[in-house]
Amino acid sequence: MIVTVTPRFLSGKIPAIASKSYAHRLLIAAALSESPAHVSCSTRSEDIDATCRVLRGLSARVTQGNAGDADVLPIDRDHLPVLPEVDCGESGTTLRYLIPVAAALGCGAKFICRGRLPSRPVEPLAGELKRHGIRLTTLPGEGFVVEGKLAPGAYSLPGNVSSQFIGGLLYALAILEGTSTLAITKGFESEPYVRMTLEVLEAAGVAIREEKGPEGLPVWTVAGRGKLHAGPELVVEGDWSNAAFWLAAGALAGDEGETIEVTGIRRDSLQGDRAVAEILARFGARVIQTESATSVMSALPGALRGIEIDAAQIPDLVPILAVVAGAASGTTRFTNAGRLRIKESDRLKSTSALLSLLGVPHEEEPAGLVVHGLGSAGKFRGGEIQGFGDHRIVMAAAVAAASGGAHVRISGAEAFRKSYPKFLEDFAKLGGLCSAE
Repeated sequence: MIVTVTPRFLSGKIPAIASKSYAHRLLIAAALSESPAHVSCSTRSEDIDATCRVLRGLSARVTQGNAGDADVLPIDRDHLPVLPEVDCGESGTTLRYLIPVAAALGCGAKFICRGRLPSRPVEPLAGELKRHGIRLTTLPGEGFVVEGKLAPGAYSLPGNVSSQFIGGLLYALAILEGTSTLAITKGFESEPYVRMTLEVLEAAGVAIREEKGPEGLPVWTVAGRGKLHAGPELVVEGDWSNAAFWLAAGALAGDEGETIEVTGIRRDSLQGDRAVAEILARFGARVIQTESATSVMSALPGALRGIEIDAAQIPDLVPILAVVAGAASGTTRFTNAGRLRIKESDRLKSTSALLSLLGVPHEEEPAGLVVHGLGSAGKFRGGEIQGFGDHRIVMAAAVAAASGGAHVRISGAEAFRKSYPKFLEDFAKLGGLCSAE
């Protein structure tokens, strides 16, 4: 798909889509529970479909509605399949959470991966599972085979590679019969995603005690209970990660006085990407938030200026914040962003390509970006850019084009379906002008 975006500032009010991160976690919790559950979710995406497919392959009965809701009959522990072949699509969360779960169940699985996913790392998770008796075989360009039965014990993982490794292993330890420990070593990045996992597991009846290890990093003691108790009704909250694109669009609306309001995002959410509100305010955008449980946040245009951004806990925000940085005056520096190189694309490289298209001076560093914003000196240029198979690059490019000075053509734009299938519809609802071919 090629999408052509015509410059026109976005404005209006839009409800947040459901959090993909929470949807993954709640669906998996429901499938590992002792009784059926209904997962209330307002959004269906390719990544969520992937998790549902793999859970079905592990013997759960998952019935999805068109809007995103799902009825889940848990995995039948008495009739587990033997080494089922399951399709993860391009979903890293699906793969990294359900590899250890399949190992804990003891049925194993052949995980088929698509796009860039086969080349994305599964170490050090794979090494830790092997250390505890699991056989994990890499099928080059295709996926992974997991065999064996995980047992309770003492586990450790570095916290600076992927929080998904930690989250997946926490689920696995929770469904073992017995007590285990998981110690974090070498930093703790994307901590909010782990906190979300802990929240879901504890709500499902898992007793988890947290202590500090020798370096002040977490050590969790997990009292495995075999089956979770997720409850009959699970509700997926609104998604800050995708709301960030619209909020950034509000900050980019120049001197037009335009406002974008996103409803249904909780100010007190555990989602780390809620930090976008504070970061946009530091850029100079005017940000308004309510105190209600389901908050309304408005980003209004202001005098944008360059800032320092530590991306260790918010890596998914870097592409769209780099666009905001490109419009600001002065220099913005992104640090601790090295993990972006192992996302759906090398996200530092693809963000750099987007900034080059827009005519924004910048330097790409091994673990960051330095962006010299255009400020009042000029508008973003137009042209053509590929989507790099990366949903966040496609959406960042569309938002940038809306606030720019010339048309932008985005090839491979269908990547947005991975997380936000109705992105173009909502773009148009906010006044965006685009055409697809």
